Amino acid sequence: MTNLLDERPNSVGCFDSNRFEPKPNVSLTFPLHIDAPALAILVNVSAGAYRFFGTSRLNRALRMAGLEERVPLIRCAGSELHEKSLALARQGVQAIGIFGGDGSARTVALALRGLGVPVLPLPGGTLNRLCHRVHGHANLSRTLRDFVQAKPVWLSGGHANEHVFLVASGFGPWMAFHDMREAIRSKGLLHGLGALKSLRRDLFSGKLATQTTGRTHDVVIAAPNFVDNAFGLGSQSKDFPEQGLEIAAARLRGIPSTLRLAANVLMRRWRRLPFAYTQVATEEVIEFDGEEIVGLVDGERRNFGPSVCLKIVPRAALVLSTKPDSKC
Repeated sequence: MTNLLDERPNSVGCFDSNRFEPKPNVSLTFPLHIDAPALAILVNVSAGAYRFFGTSRLNRALRMAGLEERVPLIRCAGSELHEKSLALARQGVQAIGIFGGDGSARTVALALRGLGVPVLPLPGGTLNRLCHRVHGHANLSRTLRDFVQAKPVWLSGGHANEHVFLVASGFGPWMAFHDMREAIRSKGLLHGLGALKSLRRDLFSGKLATQTTGRTHDVVIAAPNFVDNAFGLGSQSKDFPEQGLEIAAARLRGIPSTLRLAANVLMRRWRRLPFAYTQVATEEVIEFDGEEIVGLVDGERRNFGPSVCLKIVPRAALVLSTKPDSKC
């Protein structure tokens, strides 16, 4: 078998993604020998589901799908996902599942770009937004049950400077709340409340500016689909443009408007708010009054410089979708 790494592109540089198309007649069948399974699953031991339940839920779902004896589980830390996924590709695995959060699935998908090995995201994290986008739900048993009918499809994404995202990226001082959430998840409520002291005082300063419109905002979110998907609220009824990012922004002037925005997000009415703004673009630049921008990339905190360049990536990741129409 040809060494898959001989033709592997740079997994970080996504602007050459038009070169790589999914194979038209991919058939996922189990081979006779277990040394090259059709599907192997990487288990991120740092993910929320594993820390609380281990592999009990995963094993039960595999058993219900009739896959327990044929799908190996490889436990690894988040820092090992990149190399472990490449090792499985070299062994001839036809598809690689990842039991973890959105960041875990993104890491594996980017590592495998150009190799023709699709990724099967499995809900094992806190929010599992990518599973909703790829499968239309985040039900572990249902995803594995439908695995034999899954089809490889290209998933669009975006660039935030050098960082690739498949679900969404958010920017602004409000992203510091992520630190509180992570502290609560890993160390408990008291430590999480202690993280409040890291919040900046310019939450309502309106320092974020989008270059195209010249408007100023307190929070900006970019997604390669409707931003509602990033909120976990499902998609809109109309189709989203294939070549674009939806960029949503809001100018918050105090706690009342913040609570109003949160309530309207839950009711899916936030687009009607006078202080909320959306646009679909292939490229946008965000600036923060000369200061460093704090952002989240698929739920993982990143520090940017004083500006962020957003760009659409039409073919960011090859995934296995269990949706009947395979549209992600």
